[in-house]
Amino acid sequence: MVLQTLTSTATRGVKHVAKTASSRRHMGSGPKPEWTGIDKKVRDIFPEDHQLAGAILGGYGALIGVAVLRSKLKGSAPEPEPAVKPAAVAASGGSDVLPSVESPAFESFLESDAFGKFLESEDSMMKWVDGLTQE
Repeated sequence: MVLQTLTSTATRGVKHVAKTASSRRHMGSGPKPEWTGIDKKVRDIFPEDHQLAGAILGGYGALIGVAVLRSKLKGSAPEPEPAVKPAAVAASGGSDVLPSVESPAFESFLESDAFGKFLESEDSMMKWVDGLTQE
């Protein structure tokens, strides 16, 4: 039984090698395509695919390089002068202005009655919102 298995395996292998040897392709290629129009003009200069791909990538690289160079030579627009902000008025008993968060008066404003009045007064809240939109 073992001998029969070995014999059949060996003969199958020999038949397979003989069959594939005759139908093996030797890395040949088909006929060259006939180019027409603009493809013919381009393929006259760059006949191989890798040459054409290099030319296309080089063209894109040149366009990007020219755009970068142009933007560097053109320069950036001059920065506008920053608007001078008026100093925040410290909150007193009747003030409608909310002090700046960085100012030392802000903590005292939160603890005072002026903060409660500020929250209850619609006019002072709208002035504060308008001041935020202008900044």
